[in-house]
Amino acid sequence: MGLVEGIFPVLTLALAGYLASRSGYLQTPETMALSKFTFNLIIPCLLFVNMVHADIPDNFGVDFLLAFYLPVLCVYLIAVLLARFWLAADTNFQSVFAMATTYSNTTVVGIPLVLQTLGSEALLPLFLIIATQNLVLFSVGTVVAEREHFDVRAMLKSITRLIKQLLSSPLTASLLAGLAFNLLAIPLYQPLDTSMTLMSEAAIPCALFILGTTLHQYKVGHQIKPALIITGLKLLLLPLLMALSMLVAFDIDPLWAKTAILGAAMPVGISAYVFSIRYNTGQAAVAAASVISTLASLFPLTLVLLLVP
Repeated sequence: MGLVEGIFPVLTLALAGYLASRSGYLQTPETMALSKFTFNLIIPCLLFVNMVHADIPDNFGVDFLLAFYLPVLCVYLIAVLLARFWLAADTNFQSVFAMATTYSNTTVVGIPLVLQTLGSEALLPLFLIIATQNLVLFSVGTVVAEREHFDVRAMLKSITRLIKQLLSSPLTASLLAGLAFNLLAIPLYQPLDTSMTLMSEAAIPCALFILGTTLHQYKVGHQIKPALIITGLKLLLLPLLMALSMLVAFDIDPLWAKTAILGAAMPVGISAYVFSIRYNTGQAAVAAASVISTLASLFPLTLVLLLVP
């Protein structure tokens, strides 16, 4: 599929959501209900069905995940240092700031874009990122935010609570359930498979529509400086380091490598905003960066699709 044909539906559906929310046609409670339906039901159906039928590598993609998180953690460290020495921020803001520079919107933007441009074969590496991103970055973020008041028991309690939240999340649970069916070779009842596949067909348009409504809800506000720094690190430095890691440092399958680089070039994910709420700092900066990076991500995403083999 051509570049324009792949990106145009993504932009069009997101614009439709933005206009529906901006015009008042959909009120906040209605968009919230649509969001809940999408992320608690139809996207889990998509994740489960595709994971059941995925061709999982023997090493579970360990080398791929290592190649992915090495540049992510490098950018995270750079962001922490910038927030500390340039923005003179406390540890909580440092952690939130770094989270925003590294957490990619791999669900709302990632799934539709990867399907449209790279095809269903690229969904497995994307799913591996989706399944591990919260666990890795939220764990690192917790350690960074609370490092000055380090308490092993409190830290373990926070990480345990995080793992419980992940396991209770419909997105993570659907991926794990699909993985279990796949590895144990449990046959999926065909009519149920067909029903879930039919349900999952609504996931992409709904996710993109919700992305547009989210852009309307966020306000850029007065946090332009940190938001621009976040956007620059997220859309320029992270994809560059990811390309070096995937294409030079590690011997990763070309399709998987391109999926990872595309994922790195995606805008700031909503979970970074959730993390900022958890520590009650940086919400305005992360929200502004979410809007700016979403609008600006078209350029690095286009470059990745054009230049990466």
